[in-house]
Amino acid sequence: MYDQTKKSSAVHNICKFMSLKNDAVIRTMSILEYDFCFHAEYNPKVTRFESQSFVFKYRFNGRLCRYTPDFQIFNDGDCSTLVEVKHSSQINKANFRARFAEKQRVAKQVYQKNLILVTEKQIRKGFLLANLKLLHSYSGLRTITSLQKRLLQVIKNKRSVLLSDVANELCISEDQAVTSALCWLASGDIKTNLKTDSFG
Repeated sequence: MYDQTKKSSAVHNICKFMSLKNDAVIRTMSILEYDFCFHAEYNPKVTRFESQSFVFKYRFNGRLCRYTPDFQIFNDGDCSTLVEVKHSSQINKANFRARFAEKQRVAKQVYQKNLILVTEKQIRKGFLLANLKLLHSYSGLRTITSLQKRLLQVIKNKRSVLLSDVANELCISEDQAVTSALCWLASGDIKTNLKTDSFG
């Protein structure tokens, strides 16, 4: 199997995503695929994900064609789903739609895998991607401060609380509360709705 992401390219934007979930660097062929990695990294239903790891052949217009989905994502049962990442401007072309339908058919019938399409409208919708990127910048922190420990304990005791109320209880600024909460959000120890508001 040949991985296109392992060599430099004048056509593609080869990007490297450091995944703590996989304990590995994930290489992607575009910035949009790189942005998708944040969703896979912080989706609790995804146990691991791989880029350009699955290849299969399908027939189209009488020709045998080779296809490599952008990602393969795995869940708890180690079942996997194949993912194609595309800009929405490309998906309405008749040739793309016909080809993709055949790829989906072969993936399901031959390999028992679902092949799904994800566009930039889903990846970059609202505040979610920016919030995930912010979390990712804090995800590698290994040193936990006493303030971070106290903040976590307050949140666990209350179970559901506004960060501003936590800041008041600890006599710290809201900025300090946000900064102290980010490592716990990145690790999954606390949860919040990252879709509705910018977090930072």
